[in-house]
Amino acid sequence: MPAIQSEALAAFVQDIFIAYGVPESKAETVAISLTLGNLKGHDSHGVIRVIEYVDWIAKGWIAPSAELEIVRETDSLLLVDGHFGFGQVIGREATALAIEKAKAGGVCVLSIRQSAHLGRIGEWAEMAAEEGLVCFSFTNTHGGGVLVAPYGGRERRLSANPLGAGAPLSNGEPLIMDFATSTIAEGKMKVARAKGESVPAGCFVNAQGEMATDPEEYYADPPGALLPFGGHKGYSLSLFADILAGALSGAGCSKGEARVANAMLAVFLDPKAFAGEAFFQQETEALVRRVKDCPTMSGVDEILVPGEPEAKTYAQRIQSGVTIEDSTWERLTRLAHERSVPIPEA
Repeated sequence: MPAIQSEALAAFVQDIFIAYGVPESKAETVAISLTLGNLKGHDSHGVIRVIEYVDWIAKGWIAPSAELEIVRETDSLLLVDGHFGFGQVIGREATALAIEKAKAGGVCVLSIRQSAHLGRIGEWAEMAAEEGLVCFSFTNTHGGGVLVAPYGGRERRLSANPLGAGAPLSNGEPLIMDFATSTIAEGKMKVARAKGESVPAGCFVNAQGEMATDPEEYYADPPGALLPFGGHKGYSLSLFADILAGALSGAGCSKGEARVANAMLAVFLDPKAFAGEAFFQQETEALVRRVKDCPTMSGVDEILVPGEPEAKTYAQRIQSGVTIEDSTWERLTRLAHERSVPIPEA
């Protein structure tokens, strides 16, 4: 498997997108975001997505030149329409606007619709935390991208409907939460399939409703279905993610449409407007210390808090480079050859 330095990888991805008709500035934003996904250890939301995005451009599911439109706004509310532009572009612009409102008035509720795939949801929580804000978000797939069975079911009825959150810490990396309401993100199924590996038991059922571990059974015809994490608890969260992200924004809830896009509801809060920044930092940092000081279970070396695994992986990969599984690299280089894009040295 080739290992490539992050700057070279981002430049390569940017050149591929430009070759397929994406404006240069937008190609750069998407390329940096996808590479950051790999650097943070979320390979399922890294450059493996280039292959999918190029296909979606061809299908008309992504409008490469689309611009964000503000549909409705007040001092504390912002509803935007991405017109199916790249989610990494729409998400960044919308989050920046919401941060500005939250810092001015203490709170902003952001609703996004008609965005192409928003990518790694934790990136928007990181943006908020870097500005001293707390953020919590719900995302759905605009009616498409149905992958997950309801609790007790065996057919796909819901999307992965991820949750995200972020909180700043003055003495270290922010707390960042980002996970699907399914037992595993579908992107991780793609990565396992590309590597020829199995996934842990309990992640999905095959078309017969039996627990399975081979990703090929998930992608069979008829297909399998991911399971909600935590049984009825993850299932309940998934339903409300659909309602809060889809029904409020005008995007719609999971219904099995072909086109995959994202809608999101995110709440941004400024600690200064509540009990105050000093009290917030005092309590959150004390909470982190108390959690990390907990005696560990047998076989566990260290208690980690949300966002810490990503920070550790980033520190390692920024030095050693990003390793790309062979099948993904082969497909990326094939896309590059088709448009005479230079391939970086691995």
